[in-house]
Amino acid sequence: MGVNENRLRIGQWLLLSDYGEVARRYMLTSWACVAVLALVVAVWLSMSTLSLDQASWSEAARSLVYGAAACTFYFAASHRLRNDEKWIAACLRTALARLALLFRSCLAIVAIGSVGLIFTYLATSAALPLQDAFLAKLDSHIGFHWPSVLGAINEHPLLAELMTQAYGSTAALSQGVVIWLTIRGRGERLAEFLALLCLCSLGLAVGMLLLPAAGAFVYFEPAEQLFDNFAAGRGMWPFLEAFNALRDGSLTQINISSVQGVVSFPSFHTMLGIITTYALRDTRALLIPAAILNGTMIVATLPVGGHYLVDTLVGAAIAIAAFHGLRYAARERALSGRSVVFGASGNVPTGRQALRHSFVQLVSRRTFFALECSLFLTVAYIAIYVALENPH
Repeated sequence: MGVNENRLRIGQWLLLSDYGEVARRYMLTSWACVAVLALVVAVWLSMSTLSLDQASWSEAARSLVYGAAACTFYFAASHRLRNDEKWIAACLRTALARLALLFRSCLAIVAIGSVGLIFTYLATSAALPLQDAFLAKLDSHIGFHWPSVLGAINEHPLLAELMTQAYGSTAALSQGVVIWLTIRGRGERLAEFLALLCLCSLGLAVGMLLLPAAGAFVYFEPAEQLFDNFAAGRGMWPFLEAFNALRDGSLTQINISSVQGVVSFPSFHTMLGIITTYALRDTRALLIPAAILNGTMIVATLPVGGHYLVDTLVGAAIAIAAFHGLRYAARERALSGRSVVFGASGNVPTGRQALRHSFVQLVSRRTFFALECSLFLTVAYIAIYVALENPH
C-alpha cells in the first residue's frame, strides 16, 4: 500500500503534503469533515423521500471524466518536462504546479459543497418546527428590529443597490481568494482556508438543525415599498420557492447543479466573509478592500439575505470558533514576528522596529481578543436564553 500510495501521490494530491506538515494536518481536518457529512447524507438520503435526479449523476460522471483528463495531462506534461533545464521548461513546471494546486483545492471545495448542499436539502425537507418567532424575539432583546432596518436602508437607493451588489460578491470573492493563493503557491494558507470552510460547513449543519428558520422576510412579511429600491426591482429572496417545496414535499429530486442555499440560521455568508478576509491577512493590498467589501456584505445579509441579526452573530461565532479549533487541532504555534490578526511573516525586526512591532502585535492581539470576547458573550447570552425560553 505504501508503494501504491507513493506512486499515485495520494498524500500530495489529497493532503497537500508537499506543502508541509501543517498543510497536511489542515487537509486531514477538511477531509474528516467531508467524511462525516458524507456519511450522514448517505444514511439520511437512503431513508428520506428525496433522491438525486439523473442529471446529477450525469454531471458527476462528466466531472470525473474531466478530472481524469486533467490528471493525465498533468502527469504527462510533468514527465516530459522533468529533466529539461531550459528556462521555458522551468516556467512551465511552475505553471503546472500552480494549476495542480488549484485543481487539488477544487476537489475539497466540490466535495464539501456537494455533501453540504444535499444535507441542507435533507434538513429542510424534514420540516422541523420553524423558530422564526424565537429568533425575532432574540433580536428584539438586543434592540434590533429587522423591518425598521430594511425600510431605513431602502430609503437610500444607492445604499440599497450597493448592499445588493456586495451580497452577491461572496462567491466571486471566495473564488478569487482561492485563485490568488494558488498563484502565489501558498499551499499551507490554502489548506487552512479549506479546513475553515469545512469546519464552518459542519457548524452550519448543526445550527440549521437546532434552529430551523425561514428567515425574517417570511416572518415579518414586509410591504413591497420597504424593499422596492433593492436590486433595482429584481426579485428578492429567491430561495423561498425551493425552501417551501422541500418542506411541503413537492420537491423530491435534487439536481446538484441547480441547488440553492436554503439556510437562514446561521448565516453562511457571514462565515465566508470572515474566513476569506482572514485568508488575506498578510496581503495588505488586498486585505483592506476585502475587509471593506466583506464588512458591507455581512451588513447586507440582514436586508438582502433576509437574516436576523442573531444569524450573523452566530455565524461569526462559528467562524471564530473554527479558527481556534483548527489551531488547537493542528497544534500550531504562533511564530515570533507574526501578528495574530495580520500574520505578516518575514525577518524578526530589531531595535526600534522590534519595539514598534511588539506594540502593534500587542494592540492587535488585545483588539482581536476584545472583539472575540464581545462576540462570544453575546452568543453565550443567546444560548442561555435559548435554554431557558425554548427547552425543547
